[in-house]
Amino acid sequence: MRAARRLAVPVLMAALVLGACARVQGVAETRGALKQAGYSDVDVSLETTGVLGFVTVELSTAGAPRLERAAEVVWDTLPVRFYTLLFAVDGQSVSYTYDDLQGLFGDRDPSLDRRQVDEEVVKSGLKLMLLLTAGAVASVGVVVALGLPALRAARRVHRGAR
Repeated sequence: MRAARRLAVPVLMAALVLGACARVQGVAETRGALKQAGYSDVDVSLETTGVLGFVTVELSTAGAPRLERAAEVVWDTLPVRFYTLLFAVDGQSVSYTYDDLQGLFGDRDPSLDRRQVDEEVVKSGLKLMLLLTAGAVASVGVVVALGLPALRAARRVHRGAR
């Protein structure tokens, strides 16, 4: 029973980390695809305002293909449904709505639209809270596990000194 309790927290933490990795991997794959397409200083982030999901992409277009190519890369790789794609390029911003992108590049792979940005942001926040809570519980467990024997030893020494 004790061994099961000791394993519960690390197993829970590993499961939470692996769950969060799926979304992070999708963003990382999009970032990598943009770099492979010739863009530099690439950053991709997911944001939400109310029920609307936004994807913000910061990049440098110096020596890179047209910005429409970057929009197509995001359209073809990012695994979340979004309302607006916003590019922050060399101090300026350019945005495309989902409908704009659909008009430019055609229908999107339906598997990429299974999750909404707002769902992903909330899930990531909840996973982080659970991970931090599990870490706090594990820390308390370690303190108790190490502190009880020390407290018992101190009591024995104190009783022996009387």
